[in-house]
Amino acid sequence: MRLSRAVSAVFHPCLIPIYAVVTVLFTGTVYSYYTMRVKFYLIWVVVLYAAFIPMLAYYLFKRLDGLNRVSIDRRRLRMLMLMVGAVCYMLCAVTLLKLPSLLLFRKLATAAVLCELFCILAVRWWNVSLHLAAIGAVTALFVMLNIVGVMSLFWPMVAAIVVAGLLASSRLCLGRHDGWEVLAGFAGGFLVSSLSLLYI
Repeated sequence: MRLSRAVSAVFHPCLIPIYAVVTVLFTGTVYSYYTMRVKFYLIWVVVLYAAFIPMLAYYLFKRLDGLNRVSIDRRRLRMLMLMVGAVCYMLCAVTLLKLPSLLLFRKLATAAVLCELFCILAVRWWNVSLHLAAIGAVTALFVMLNIVGVMSLFWPMVAAIVVAGLLASSRLCLGRHDGWEVLAGFAGGFLVSSLSLLYI
């Protein structure tokens, strides 16, 4: 149980995009030739929009609920956080417009927006796993980059698949989702991200 909670926390949907960007920037890809200044700028932008602002929003929503100013049940909080995530990734994509060489990272932010929208639509009727949607999107990124042959990310792709298995097991062990919800999350994230990277 503790291990499952630790895996879910370490590979939280807010943190997975940061791991993906750091991997692309520091694993011998063409993007590893960026100056350290550009790398830190990219990481800072992703941390700000993928983790800091959503976590701050979560804290504020929970605080409002605790003060009894607004009644927020678990389902509504999940929907609000997905909307905040979609807006944050849109802002991230707009921020990255400043540098033309950051096309891949803009595509990643756009893929993240579409994954958030997929989750918003899906969670209205079904409790899909957001953890698996996030790792599915990152797995799609590494698979696509390997297929296209632009850069060799074979080992990060293998790592993403292993993490997906660990996350699926941990979400099932914690009783947060059933098998279909885990599968739907991964498949949805993978498909939406693949289509976004290919066609947008």
